[in-house]
Amino acid sequence: MASAFMSFYEACPMLKDGIEPAVRDSRLALSALVAKTLEQGLTLLGIETLEKM
Repeated sequence: MASAFMSFYEACPMLKDGIEPAVRDSRLALSALVAKTLEQGLTLLGIETLEKM
């Protein structure tokens, strides 16, 4: 999932100028959901996650 998200992140800018607000908001929402999903998966495996990198 992390690898797939990195591909998405590289192909679809989120915070650059010229991105429509609706597109930006949906991409940021997707990013938040991916982060939450990865955190839950790692927690289930007993792996601590960092707040920030």
